[in-house]
Amino acid sequence: MSRVAVVTGAAGAIGSAVCARLRASGDTVIGLDANATDARIVSCDVADADSVAAAFDAIRDTHGHPVVLINNAGVTGAGGVEDESPEDWRRILDVNLTGAFLCTRQAVAGMRAAGGGRIVNIASVNARFGGSPLSGPAYAASKGGLVTLSRFLALHHAADHITVNAVAPGPHDTPMWHALDPAWRERILATVPGDAPGDPDDLAAIVEFLCGPSAGYITGATIDVNGGQWMG
Repeated sequence: MSRVAVVTGAAGAIGSAVCARLRASGDTVIGLDANATDARIVSCDVADADSVAAAFDAIRDTHGHPVVLINNAGVTGAGGVEDESPEDWRRILDVNLTGAFLCTRQAVAGMRAAGGGRIVNIASVNARFGGSPLSGPAYAASKGGLVTLSRFLALHHAADHITVNAVAPGPHDTPMWHALDPAWRERILATVPGDAPGDPDDLAAIVEFLCGPSAGYITGATIDVNGGQWMG
């Protein structure tokens, strides 16, 4: 039976790859993004509670309760605490972390009523090693928060048969990656083996697995997909 799945940040490289994977497996996938690029994406600012509530109301009215949620929306920063403005700090945390909270808050009741669900939060290798001036402090803190939020939700909703996991990507072939200075890209690639940067479709396959029947006994985990940039 087709499930209703919601993917935030659906217009981006990773979000669009996840949408394609889930659709190919038979799910009805609705994307959320501040930049709605096609009819299958609902315009939504995940940092705004009213915008999120309106988007989920529209999804429930048209498709029913989502039982799969991928919290992928994210923005990055740069520099250190003296470089990143308080306004940028708040916006990054609001999109990356509060956005996941707001969307999850909208989804869990329907998952509980359906007898279970799957939530995957897209974190980052920066959550593992503390970030750098390439990410900025707010990005690293927000992605670390997603890892901890995933654990909290996994514990709190285990009895509801809702699994909650995080995926922590390293360098992947995305606009965020290509926006880095070429010299920095070379330095990063020198630290990882194999075919780097990673393919967003391969990352989406990990997300698809975590949403599938074979992952029912995996919850509260963080799956590292970073070419060995972090081994913890």
